Amino acid sequence: MTLAKSEADAPEAAGLARADLLTRIATHIAAGDPMDEIFKSIIAGVESLQPGVLCSILLLKDGRRLTLGAAPSLPAFYCQAIDGAEIGLYAGSCGRAAYLKRRVVVADIASDPLWVDYKDLAAQAGLAACWSEPIVGAGGRVLGAFAMYQRQPGAPDAHDIATIASAAHLAAIVIERDLTQDALAESEARAREAAEREWASARDLDSFFNASQDILCISNKAGDFVRVNHAWKTMLGYDPETLVGVNYLTLVHPEDRGLAMAATDKLATAGHEVSLTNRYRCADGTFKPIEWRGFVSGERLFGIGRDVTERMAFEAQLDAARQAAEDANRAKSDFLANMSHEVRTPLNGVIGIVDALARTPLSPAQGEMVDLIQSSGATLERLVSDILDVSKIEAGRLDLEVHSFDLTAMIGAVLDVARIRAEERGVGFDATFGPTARGLFRGDSVRLRQVLDNLLSNALKFTHAGKIAVAVDVSDAVDGAQVSELALMVSDTGVGFDPALAADLFDRFRQADGAITRRFGGTGLGLSISKALVEMMGGRIEAASTPGAGSVFTVRVPLPRAAPQAEPAPSKTEPGAEPDLDMAAPAADGAPPLRILLAEDNLTNQKVVSLILAPLGADLTIVENGAQAIEAFREGEFDLVLMDMQMPVMDGLAATRVLREIEQAAPLRRRTAIAMLSANAMAHHREEAAACGADLHIAKPVTAKGLIEGVEQALALSDAARDSPAEAPPNP
Repeated sequence: MTLAKSEADAPEAAGLARADLLTRIATHIAAGDPMDEIFKSIIAGVESLQPGVLCSILLLKDGRRLTLGAAPSLPAFYCQAIDGAEIGLYAGSCGRAAYLKRRVVVADIASDPLWVDYKDLAAQAGLAACWSEPIVGAGGRVLGAFAMYQRQPGAPDAHDIATIASAAHLAAIVIERDLTQDALAESEARAREAAEREWASARDLDSFFNASQDILCISNKAGDFVRVNHAWKTMLGYDPETLVGVNYLTLVHPEDRGLAMAATDKLATAGHEVSLTNRYRCADGTFKPIEWRGFVSGERLFGIGRDVTERMAFEAQLDAARQAAEDANRAKSDFLANMSHEVRTPLNGVIGIVDALARTPLSPAQGEMVDLIQSSGATLERLVSDILDVSKIEAGRLDLEVHSFDLTAMIGAVLDVARIRAEERGVGFDATFGPTARGLFRGDSVRLRQVLDNLLSNALKFTHAGKIAVAVDVSDAVDGAQVSELALMVSDTGVGFDPALAADLFDRFRQADGAITRRFGGTGLGLSISKALVEMMGGRIEAASTPGAGSVFTVRVPLPRAAPQAEPAPSKTEPGAEPDLDMAAPAADGAPPLRILLAEDNLTNQKVVSLILAPLGADLTIVENGAQAIEAFREGEFDLVLMDMQMPVMDGLAATRVLREIEQAAPLRRRTAIAMLSANAMAHHREEAAACGADLHIAKPVTAKGLIEGVEQALALSDAARDSPAEAPPNP
């Protein structure tokens, strides 16, 4: 009975003890005791109520760091280590409590992930559990955190929680008292400053002159000084008395006197305020730039001058920095262009020769090795393209190329490749098209395909079991009020990611966490580029996920129809259509072969083109530079010229201009198709190629399919230009 009564009385006794603590702290506050002394009293009181516990009070500074307020019982090395720690979701008990503005209980520091960065420190200090309460002031503002440490693992009971909450509340009162006092002191200081300014403004002219750090002067309308202040001594080295009666023009740099006289005349006659900067001679013979503001009152001219040496030096540095940044940006663009060419040129040799090799009889082992080389080459090509895309996006030089395309053919080509890759990995693959997701549309099909390919590549990378699903749908416009909208949804059953990190996925070089990069690889560029492309098209991209269950990426892009809904067969010139690999097959008996002139200085690339075109019966003539291409063009006729852009002696652009000039000078000569076959793959390179008269730009590295498709398209474009001269590419 006595034990039961004792247990029943315990909460009451604890409440009385907390009330006594509140009374004692209130006495300290009323007495105006320093904040750190009161903090120590709060901690001493709590530690007396809870024998064996250790307490600390941390203050939030700048909204992001916790600094030590008081922790008299904790080891000095521990206090030093936690002082200045940033708050956050995984920043220990106090850091998380301040970040979330709610109590955080860690019953076992050694096993709790919140303490992963501090558990060794806690073990060294003999701390096994930590219960933290945010210190919250009026209006819900977080001021810091109160912590109670235990020597043994354990969770708090109701009495412990009440004690922690009371201590945090007391700390909040003390902190806000000091903040209020600081604000009051600051207000009083401002009031004193205002009073001093009022007093200063009421002082006579002598006080005003002597207080100013700018140089002040009063002169007659002829420009003779009547009075100057002491700042002339500190700024220019002149004693004020020696300048009385001196004309200001004698101090102005000879080259600036005309401007100074014009300003003085304007001031004396019109009475308007004037501003100018000129160079004034110092007492030691050097000159300083002085910025002047002058005004007139009666027969007196008043001037206020300020030394702008540092400002002008800073402005000069800014101009130099701006010029350096512009030079660096130009150098970056040049570097990227050169990198594109230098990387793509040998890569073209690898991909082209391996592609040709794959078409020859191979043993199974050889076939496997060729497949690996092709896969690695494709990966490297994609990485180069991603880096160039990022650069173009940063520079605002990535332009969309809008044309008509068949939606089903475009998406189907991407899905076919993804389906094969999924089957190779033993992952299911499903694609569904809405009833309106078909027909001709106007947009940049290449970039849309790039976005979908990036999303599918991500899904394949992170999915090792289950399936990947793609849903394609189109919401058509109603009564012409808006354009149709394409919706692409890619879902998977892969590893997923923390939903809180969804926005970070679209940052450059970012992935869900560092372990993703180590485990799965990748540069973190694909989603960033996809987001930029989608937004350029006026659309949006979203991501949702459940860790361990998979992810869903959704893209919505406005996409106008080019024609009423139909299911046309893909055109040879439309993206998604397969090239006709027989376009240059060995000609029938009596039919002449396709005559092609190749201007290429790289021997490997010459061999690549030869290997691709030779089996198809093409009559190939190879030269090493633009000058040789012109000579060969004058001596013979060709159906097509494949022109590299960067070559010695004469580059491909200059050579192409000359070829078109030769055609213009011979009206009866048949127009020849010209395609730039170049590693220069940036947008302005294609524009330069078109401007000099090329029909098409084929970017290296090139495969047999890509080259044959490009040859077909160049021939078709040249035929169209021959039939419609007004639409031909402009000649110089």
